[in-house]
Amino acid sequence: MSAPVWFSEQEVTRLLQPAALITRLEAAFRDADAGLLTEPRPLRIDAHEHGANYVAFPAYWPAAGIATTKVLSGVLGNPARGLPKIDAVIIVMDAVTGRIRAMMDGRRITALRTAATTALACRTLGIRPNGVLGLIGTGVQMRAHAETMTCVAEWETILVASANEDMQRAACACASISALLGRPVQAVLRSELLRRSDAIVLTSMSSTPLVRSENIKSDAIVASVGPFHPGSTEIDPALVRMATAVMSDTPKRLQDQWSAVSAELGGHFDHLVDMQAAIAGRISPAHEGIRVFLSDGRSIEDLTAASLVLEAAEANGVKGLELG
Repeated sequence: MSAPVWFSEQEVTRLLQPAALITRLEAAFRDADAGLLTEPRPLRIDAHEHGANYVAFPAYWPAAGIATTKVLSGVLGNPARGLPKIDAVIIVMDAVTGRIRAMMDGRRITALRTAATTALACRTLGIRPNGVLGLIGTGVQMRAHAETMTCVAEWETILVASANEDMQRAACACASISALLGRPVQAVLRSELLRRSDAIVLTSMSSTPLVRSENIKSDAIVASVGPFHPGSTEIDPALVRMATAVMSDTPKRLQDQWSAVSAELGGHFDHLVDMQAAIAGRISPAHEGIRVFLSDGRSIEDLTAASLVLEAAEANGVKGLELG
């Protein structure tokens, strides 16, 4: 029997195409809504003395023929050590034999599947086919969203702002994204980005709101993929409260987080739109007014990305590094 193989960050980047991932994610959400996909609750351990958490995200999708578990750690102090804040690996098991088929770099998959979920959510909320895209943040998630959001709209302009108004960081990020996309990307202050953008994606780890309703267009879509939980949120809860549609890929988990400790969002938060129900056509969210997507991440998103990496590797003769 063959040993499992390892797919590095570089191989994942080469094999995982954003447009294909968006299409496969839509199918996964439909199957999840139909009860054709198994997704237990994540298992999480918090080590407060290290400012760390360790989490396992399992999922099984019969249609893909695999089960996966992402093992992830997050350590708040790692950037000061010169280390990534998040580390992750995805273990892929054959559904029939149970054998481990592959292990994959989880950081790159996490970034790309998060961006693809945002793109799919924005399309479901009625994104404009052209307009201005604003990206707040200058890190890994901003880059992943820059390359993925271009799959769901023909953007007239792409703007980038630093969460802490560091124009030098924004300019460096723009140079990198411009080279990646082969088109101009403009660095601006956050106030200008908010005023001009039709779709705004927040990719920061800010603990204070960066977006308020009075600063944005009356029909903007705002997606938050950074923290949105009590005590740490990059989007103003008041904006969430007054939005015409509030969508999440994990509405129940976000409801539980807020209802336990905060009434700030009021009853409106009890009516989060379930993204998978909207994709399955059971719910029709508003396509006008300020619309909000709150990203939290699901195991099926990792499984979906992993399934595409395996298929692309087989189609292109990429063997990966054999383990064992």
